Amino acid sequence: MTTLGPVQLFVCGLPNENLKGRIAQELEKASQSGTIRILDALAIQKEQDGTVVSLGASDLTTDQRAEMGAVIGGLLGYGAAGDEGVEPGAEMGAVAFAEHDFGLSADDIKNIAKDIPEGTTGVLVLIEHRWAVPLKEALQSTGGMVLAQGMVRPETLVAMGSRLAAADMAATQTDTSQSQQMH
Repeated sequence: MTTLGPVQLFVCGLPNENLKGRIAQELEKASQSGTIRILDALAIQKEQDGTVVSLGASDLTTDQRAEMGAVIGGLLGYGAAGDEGVEPGAEMGAVAFAEHDFGLSADDIKNIAKDIPEGTTGVLVLIEHRWAVPLKEALQSTGGMVLAQGMVRPETLVAMGSRLAAADMAATQTDTSQSQQMH
């Protein structure tokens, strides 16, 4: 198996009237450039009358989907049942991922759709960050390891900056008042 880059799942919701294909176009551009690989994508659209339509896509062949499903299923099985769960989890994951979008049955999709507001499309996308594969291989070849990782939204950084500024302002005011009391 080739080196697998970091995998990210993201879920977003879009009002049906704003669907213009832009999200799909941008994902396609990133996929075509080799920046990402779309492991699985699923759009679940809920109409105003409650009708549900789903559409899936992937950059993987059926064999690649089975291989990826075996990896994911093995990890899930391992987590659920210890060492004994790896083989059955891998087999179940390979079949589910190869045959269904996100390994979800039609009933699973209907259950997810219950939580989607009418007039909205939920989009689930599982991507592999292909740009990071050479970095991962370099890290592995030097005996290094990732100690932590995560995604930070810009809004979180702005909020953190506001908190830091407020804390700095409070500390400055405390220092100033203490200095004035000494004189």
